[in-house]
Amino acid sequence: MLFAFVWLAGFGSSAWAQSRDLDDVLKSGQIRVALYKNFAPFSNDGKGIDVDVANLLAQKLGVKLEILWFDADENMDDDVRNMVWRGTLLGYGPADVMLHVPIDAAYTARNDKAKFFGPYYREKFGVARNIDKIDKLESLDAFRTQRIGVETETYPDTVLLSADGGAYRNNVAHYKSAGEAISAMKAGDVSAVMAMQSELEAGIAGTPGYAVSDVPLPLVNRRQWVIGLAVKSGHDKLAESLQAAMNGITASGELREVFKRHGVEYRAP
Repeated sequence: MLFAFVWLAGFGSSAWAQSRDLDDVLKSGQIRVALYKNFAPFSNDGKGIDVDVANLLAQKLGVKLEILWFDADENMDDDVRNMVWRGTLLGYGPADVMLHVPIDAAYTARNDKAKFFGPYYREKFGVARNIDKIDKLESLDAFRTQRIGVETETYPDTVLLSADGGAYRNNVAHYKSAGEAISAMKAGDVSAVMAMQSELEAGIAGTPGYAVSDVPLPLVNRRQWVIGLAVKSGHDKLAESLQAAMNGITASGELREVFKRHGVEYRAP
């Protein structure tokens, strides 16, 4: 009974929290933006690339920024449902707009209750390495003898464990996060790390003796994806205003400067 009451109370409280279109956002003087927790260098401990981008977009609209922080769910379909068009069953969210959503035809087609737009960055995988231990990276052969770190149960983990018939399996070190793997590299426990390139670039920024390279596997290097914004389907005026704001900060160089400030190379979508 208690569980039922809590569930119903949470569901009921979510009814008043609605994603808003432009007129209501402007009337309130505030825009609610959904950002992932613990997602450096984009949004972590109240700072990051997406935090700065959200601030710039709010400024362009002439409203204050309210961030709705959330933990990633089992998949991004759940995240869009919870933070863009419905809210959680416990009454948290939705926001008016969510940042860092994939702009991908298959993904957007199956999430038709959200409108996707405003691409602002292109992500890919890379390898950071200690250049004293690995001068250049033209193949994975270095990892027959050198140790490489990865975040457990990620795409880089799968690639390195299976590549060339498992030839590098014994030299793959597992960590809870890419950040921990980068710290291990700096401590000398591993010679390299494979992860998202933004994580690697931010992780070694300002630290001499390290470099980031493309993954020397064509199939992996071509695995790139574009990120952008999402609002509730039907909120076209808000989407148009946010798209205009994104166009503005891109043309002015402000967006590129945000990435530079966090040690990440800006890659246009």
